[in-house]
Amino acid sequence: MTFGEKLLKLRKEKGLSQETLAEQIGTTRQAVSKWENNQGFPETEKLLQLSNIFETSVDFLLKDEKASHDANEKGYYVSREMAAGYLANQKKVSCYIGIGFMSWALSGIPYVMFPADQTWRFLGMAVFIIAGIASFVLGSFSEQEQYKILREEPLILDCGYLKELSGVYQTKKRIYTALLVPSTILFIVGILALSLTVNGKFVWSEYHSFMFLGFAMGLFGFCYFAGVMDAYELLIKNERYSSRLSFQIKRRIKDKINHL
Repeated sequence: MTFGEKLLKLRKEKGLSQETLAEQIGTTRQAVSKWENNQGFPETEKLLQLSNIFETSVDFLLKDEKASHDANEKGYYVSREMAAGYLANQKKVSCYIGIGFMSWALSGIPYVMFPADQTWRFLGMAVFIIAGIASFVLGSFSEQEQYKILREEPLILDCGYLKELSGVYQTKKRIYTALLVPSTILFIVGILALSLTVNGKFVWSEYHSFMFLGFAMGLFGFCYFAGVMDAYELLIKNERYSSRLSFQIKRRIKDKINHL
């Protein structure tokens, strides 16, 4: 992929016309057109401006080998800054979702701790349920619009950054897997204990509060760690992600809408 091809691709992804881009970097539309047709290169100052506008490295713009494996591939270019912002945002969203499910699970504690005729049982359960709903709402509003395209398009990352990100992912995967296993076990044990109690195998008692506590911790850990790992895999293993049938269907629908 040449400099001109990359410039054209990035400009279209940003939704900029040649005139608009030319105005932003202080040049003419004809100059931008020449660059896109590989009839010249911008000077250093203009290259830095282009790098800032498209959130890419100058190396990516200039060096063909940086994207040689993507020469015949279409996709959305993800800069280092955008990838870091997406991962941070998904950690935040996963945390809110985990807290939401954890709060709902914790509503079982006042249920077993207080008799049915006491107001404290109702109030305690209501507080946890409302807290869970509020956390889900915060999570939905925390997901920034600019990152939604990452789940809708095949992605392209700088080779150097992709290797760096893969190394970080492998380290975090070992840590998160070690934490995800006990979380999953707590979740399964909580489900089994709750099922056996509902079926009359066990009698409800205050000791079930420990069951709900473990269930809540398991839910939070599962939602958070699985959500963060999914975000890393979306960037690193995007080829596998974008080959899914659901992704292809959504992509075709989007393309048809764009051509209307």
